[in-house]
Amino acid sequence: MKNNKILLILLLSFFCGNVYAKSRTYKIELLIFSQEMPNTEIFDQTESRIEWPKRLADRAAYTAVNSSLTGSYAKLSRSQNYQPLLHVAWVQSVSANSHGRAVKISDPSGSIKGFFQLQRGSLIYMIADIEYQSDSVIYRINEKRRFKLKDIHYLDHPKFGVLVRVSPY
Repeated sequence: MKNNKILLILLLSFFCGNVYAKSRTYKIELLIFSQEMPNTEIFDQTESRIEWPKRLADRAAYTAVNSSLTGSYAKLSRSQNYQPLLHVAWVQSVSANSHGRAVKISDPSGSIKGFFQLQRGSLIYMIADIEYQSDSVIYRINEKRRFKLKDIHYLDHPKFGVLVRVSPY
């Protein structure tokens, strides 16, 4: 009888542990900004090249939360070389060994569009395909990057940038 109880406890703890590991919740924060830095590159993209995923969710489908990037937003706002374009944060669950649902990123003016997605396996990756349109030219960041939770990461383009912070929630 005692061995049966021990076996039952071990089995329950194993299954409960697997349920917990299957899905984790993250706070995702993005701060997108334009930058006016000298460069010699020629940009001629005039049509969107975003590679939209099959499953795309609207950001409004997720719980909005306060961002820890507020100080960075304030610093960019005071600079002559940078202009904040979009500052968002939301909470999203991602199952183990899968891609989380891609979240549509856009601003009311229509100058920003794209998506952001997490991929969770033995390592965690961010996938970003975001375009910024200024006048008639479209600038694009298309990147998949391994990252550390809680760190601030910078996705760079000569004309705009994205600060990203993902942390456990």
